[in-house]
Amino acid sequence: MFLLLLFSVLGSTSAARTCYGDINNLSPTGRKVGGVTKSNSEVQTDLTYLNRYRSCYQTAADKLCIQASVIAAVASRESRGGSLLEKTNGYGDGGKAYGIMQCDIKNSGLPCTSVSWNSCAHIEMMTGALIAKINEVKRKFPNWPAERQLQGGVAAYNFGSKNVQSWSGLDVGTTNNDYSNDVIARAKYLYSIGWN
Repeated sequence: MFLLLLFSVLGSTSAARTCYGDINNLSPTGRKVGGVTKSNSEVQTDLTYLNRYRSCYQTAADKLCIQASVIAAVASRESRGGSLLEKTNGYGDGGKAYGIMQCDIKNSGLPCTSVSWNSCAHIEMMTGALIAKINEVKRKFPNWPAERQLQGGVAAYNFGSKNVQSWSGLDVGTTNNDYSNDVIARAKYLYSIGWN
């Protein structure tokens, strides 16, 4: 009976995190050069840093109903899980962005530096920003399945929802023209090792 109850609780938590689609229904191509293998290799390198804040990713995932693997994959792509920011007090992109998930200080409209760069509060704020982008893509492409809207939102997190034009050209214009495919590939790897 206890195991059944535990399974029920764990299953409901995981299911509750798919309000914006399930990455397992996507087939990302990964990095433009090196593909999924390269994406997997990079996120594996970042695991030490990602694991430092794992409880923050999990809490944000539960609170905002999105898979923790997606949140952590964005952090991996943006700042290598924070490893690129330790010597800069959380600033990246030449001082234009702040925090593990790289909040755009000038253009995001968010109080980027109001919380510590490596805090749960930062991760939650930027997860909210990601969800806002997913919702913008959802409004723009209401007929896309939820998973495509999710990946479109990941691309929009990098270059704005106005630049999301089509599924086939989703990453054209994103950083290295591979942002969402790389992030989703990283997320799928993380999911496969227990980041639900």
